Amino acid sequence: MAEDQTGAPANAADLKAPPRSKAKKTTKTKVKAKAKAERGQSSISFPYMDLEAAISVARSMLSGGGVALSRDQLAGVMNLVAASGNFVQKVATARIFGLVTFNGGKYELSNLGFSIVDSDDKRQKAARAEAFLNVPLYKRAYDEFRGKQLPPRPHGLEQAFVRFGVAVKQKTNARLAFDKSATQAGFYPNGPDRLIEPIIGSSSRSDFRPNPTDDVGNQYEVEVAPVPRTEPAGSDLHPFIQGLLDTLPEPQTNWAVEGRAKWLMAAANIFDLIYKGSGEIKISAVQADVAKE
Repeated sequence: MAEDQTGAPANAADLKAPPRSKAKKTTKTKVKAKAKAERGQSSISFPYMDLEAAISVARSMLSGGGVALSRDQLAGVMNLVAASGNFVQKVATARIFGLVTFNGGKYELSNLGFSIVDSDDKRQKAARAEAFLNVPLYKRAYDEFRGKQLPPRPHGLEQAFVRFGVAVKQKTNARLAFDKSATQAGFYPNGPDRLIEPIIGSSSRSDFRPNPTDDVGNQYEVEVAPVPRTEPAGSDLHPFIQGLLDTLPEPQTNWAVEGRAKWLMAAANIFDLIYKGSGEIKISAVQADVAKE
């Protein structure tokens, strides 16, 4: 029979007690670690900033020529430091809303990104609605409470978000960004008690995702505000060329010479990106009164 350190015999129960205690302690540690991880990390995607922050990134990219940009180039057109938290948050927000993609080490405007900064009001409103429903948390909330009143704020709605997969510590930020984005996307026409998809023209699609082969801009122009085009809908034009053409103003409207020059510069930048060849294109805007002299 085994003896303890004093020489007294130890029974079988005493010998087995330490292993049981150790196993119980290990189990509790794992449970606590799992619970802590669940509280600190969300299982559903959502932005920390609102839709307008995402749109500001798209506007900056369009002003930079609408072409693919490196991290430093994008930070430059946004007037931010690439390593700053503000830059990281804004770009991440734009990507979650589906306005910006990241390919080959560069950031690009998606078709939806071009549409959301379009001069056509209907296309812009449609793009805002599509961008809102691109966010997994917002789409889940819209599907869950469609035709129903939203839970009371702040606790009711935040608890619903936690049930959807938002971490407890992030529930307030998620709610604030959600309410701002819903307002900006037009989902609160009658107040913040219900989510109502905006009525835009004759069609509105809540399952849209940015896809080079699915030009949502063409669809809305055909069904809502037809614009003459030289190519058929769904053509195989490069997305940059298609996006460039989509930014053209309506015929017979006033278009300042500065705006024309910027558009031509954007075209030149796109040509340099997708075509081979040497040389340089120089474009300058000359005011009418200067030209007369």
